[in-house]
Amino acid sequence: MDGPRAPSLRELRPDDPTRIGRYRIEAKVGEGGMGAVYLGRDEAGRPVAVKVVRAELAGDRTFLARFHDEAANAQRVASFCTAQVLEHGEDLGLAYMVTEYIDGPSLLEHVGAKGALSPGMLHGVAVGVAAALVAIHSAGLVHRDLKPSNVLLSISGPRVIDFGIARALDVASSHTRTGQVVGTPGWIAPEQITTQQVTPAVDVFAWGCLVAYAASGRNPFGQGSFQLLAARAVHAEPELGDLPPSLSALVRAALSKDPAARPDARDLLLSLVGGAGEAAVTTELGEAWTSPPAAGNPGVTSYDTPAPAPAPAPPVPQQPVPQQPVPQQPVPQQPVPQQPSTQPPVPQQPLPQQRLQQQPVAAPPVPEPRTQPVYERRTDPPTEREYAVPPPVLPRTSRRSEWPSRRTTLIASSVAGVLVAAAVAGGVYYLTRPSGSAENTGATPGAFPTGQMLVRVDTESGWPKSCHADIGLFTPGNGDVQTLASGSSCDILPERSPDRRLIAFTRTGGGKSEAWVMNADGSDPSKVTDIAGGRVTWSPDGKRLAYMGRQGGTKQIFAITLQDHKVTQLTTDASAKDDPMWSSKGLVFWSKRDGGVEQIYTLDPARPGGDWKRLTNDRVRSVDPEWSPDGSRIAFTRGTSEVSSIWTMSADGSAAGPVTSGGGHDQDPAWSADGRWICYVRGPVAAPVIRAVRADGTEDRVLTPKNRVLGHPNW
Repeated sequence: MDGPRAPSLRELRPDDPTRIGRYRIEAKVGEGGMGAVYLGRDEAGRPVAVKVVRAELAGDRTFLARFHDEAANAQRVASFCTAQVLEHGEDLGLAYMVTEYIDGPSLLEHVGAKGALSPGMLHGVAVGVAAALVAIHSAGLVHRDLKPSNVLLSISGPRVIDFGIARALDVASSHTRTGQVVGTPGWIAPEQITTQQVTPAVDVFAWGCLVAYAASGRNPFGQGSFQLLAARAVHAEPELGDLPPSLSALVRAALSKDPAARPDARDLLLSLVGGAGEAAVTTELGEAWTSPPAAGNPGVTSYDTPAPAPAPAPPVPQQPVPQQPVPQQPVPQQPVPQQPSTQPPVPQQPLPQQRLQQQPVAAPPVPEPRTQPVYERRTDPPTEREYAVPPPVLPRTSRRSEWPSRRTTLIASSVAGVLVAAAVAGGVYYLTRPSGSAENTGATPGAFPTGQMLVRVDTESGWPKSCHADIGLFTPGNGDVQTLASGSSCDILPERSPDRRLIAFTRTGGGKSEAWVMNADGSDPSKVTDIAGGRVTWSPDGKRLAYMGRQGGTKQIFAITLQDHKVTQLTTDASAKDDPMWSSKGLVFWSKRDGGVEQIYTLDPARPGGDWKRLTNDRVRSVDPEWSPDGSRIAFTRGTSEVSSIWTMSADGSAAGPVTSGGGHDQDPAWSADGRWICYVRGPVAAPVIRAVRADGTEDRVLTPKNRVLGHPNW
């Protein structure tokens, strides 16, 4: 090793690796619930942190897939105020992720040794961590486990580490340990405890806890058991002490119980720099930040052990750091809490100079509420001893004087089925899912569907510039394709009627597009009406079709009755729109009405020209909406075509999350008849491959047989 070894680094043992990938391993930094962290060096001698996954996790294919997906997403996070993710891979049976090595103590360690931060350092931590969250959220990630041990105090300012790892552990636990990691007690948001949707707002809540802790040396929800900390986060007001006036209102807003009322990370950041624009961020850090005295653990990671009780902090001289320009964007000086909404908070757009590629937010589907007793799998360092403890009983508190550290017993009221899980100082809390309970789809996933699939069968190459296609019936597994509609025209986008007795499809040729209907066996095809391209969709009663038509040069949504061909115009505005899909919950479609980016809306077909309800609100392209058979969920394509992935959300737009990893050109989702699988296409537009994935994002598989080009699947 070049230079003296810091006291916190441990000598390698015989069972430790000496090389991983292209990195020489020199010492062990720490270990915890996910694995071990080593100090390594690349060929040029640059120090790096190499995080190696535990063997039992490395053998879990579901975890590994999510781990590599999240690591790839994390690589897109701008390195400003974060520890940059350099690469990830597998070597000698070990899965690993390599990050920038940050030389400096964690906030947990510094406060434990030196006490509360000085006002200048406190402001620097608040600004730096908010800037890191802007970068993380702009890349489509949610940290999910922001806490003092995940903030390193380097010479250049605070740096946030381990973003994306909690999500990978959540997925692994939900499939291999039948539980779910939620966060760390004391830093966990109420909606994580009560199993609501995880959005970027959970990181804002953790930011508020972290700033309050840095200011006082105490967690704003006190000390105590996991159950008590969880109860206080859900029911009690935080104890913020003497926060500076410049931070007090902002921290209180961040700690709102309602995630919709919290400011987002960008609002936090710009409020901290006086609303002067993002270019002021580095200036603020330069004026406020002083590199902390070296503590015992340079380069610590989230596997820190708990720090001792805080001591008074000595004054620290100020020292500016080199400035890095950050683009400007004016916003109000103080965040205004939003009114509660049915729509979840969403990540903001990337800062222009960070050159981030927009990626899906890793918000997972909401697990079902549990109504049976559950138990934690709990691991205590340093012996890694596992034991079971009963589920928490969450006390309801309303006054700080009722908190028990003050030797007061709380009046408890049980909250049944609460998820409580955490990654804490080298241990991970897990909750066990009751036997036979549902996955994220709301039902126990069944076997792969045996039903046949309607498809577009390309008879010649050239799609989409030139189309030569039939409608076929495809049997996944044996490669059989039966032609139902054929001819010199191009037949695409088949849709089954609700009773599965009829098939509607779009026929194009000669510069025009038409809606056609035929029997399920392909007999008696007949034209219904001229359309403006795109797909047609059945009304829930099977008596009408909705389609895209033109009115005054603008594409509008129309409905036509099959029996008498009576036409009703459903939309009248001038925005671009397409992809209508009908269910008992309404008509869903995309439009560029707000902001010029495709977003998903619903309308009530019984009220032509009526108000729309917007379901997506994150300025990321969202198209191809498809109702689940029961109308409770919507699958859709999210992202630009090169990096698009398939997402699902509830009928009201909540509980949005990806089900595919975005392998390139993922699009055209369609549900199986039982609502437990989603088929879609991936790959070059001219040569798509049909795939299917469970609605919970597992068991993704290829369906298209070799040497066939099939598209537009419809189960």
